[in-house]
Amino acid sequence: MFLFQHLKPECVLINPVVTGRDQLFRLFGDVFEDFSLVSSGAVVERSLKEREAILSTGIGQGWAIPHAQIPGAGRLLMAVSVHPQGIDYPAVDQSPVRLVFCLIGDSKTAADHLAGLARMARLARQAEVLERLVKAPSSEAFIETLKAIEEG
Repeated sequence: MFLFQHLKPECVLINPVVTGRDQLFRLFGDVFEDFSLVSSGAVVERSLKEREAILSTGIGQGWAIPHAQIPGAGRLLMAVSVHPQGIDYPAVDQSPVRLVFCLIGDSKTAADHLAGLARMARLARQAEVLERLVKAPSSEAFIETLKAIEEG
């Protein structure tokens, strides 16, 4: 499974104006709804917050991987938010989060959901990956960079 295959340029947000995690979750919900990937952005936002209440998805070293299962999603959905200066997002190492991958799935996509989380965890262990992705000047460049990393 390659992550870049699940990304559309309209779901890659380069340096969006958000002050923290809650605003970012609202933005992800809006993006998924605006592009008709889900019927309700509010359900995405609420589901991400509920998952986050269990344990922060800020995994450290500048990465966060919020994720949730939403009945009816039908396939693995992904959005990314890039924050070169970092945003306020509780992380295990207390570092600002610079790269956020959001995964939405449902019970039918559980295998893809877990595979995506595992793939991101492997990428997050490589500091140079974060730096390369955060420097992408556009959504398209981000996806091409991710493709090069994954296929490299």
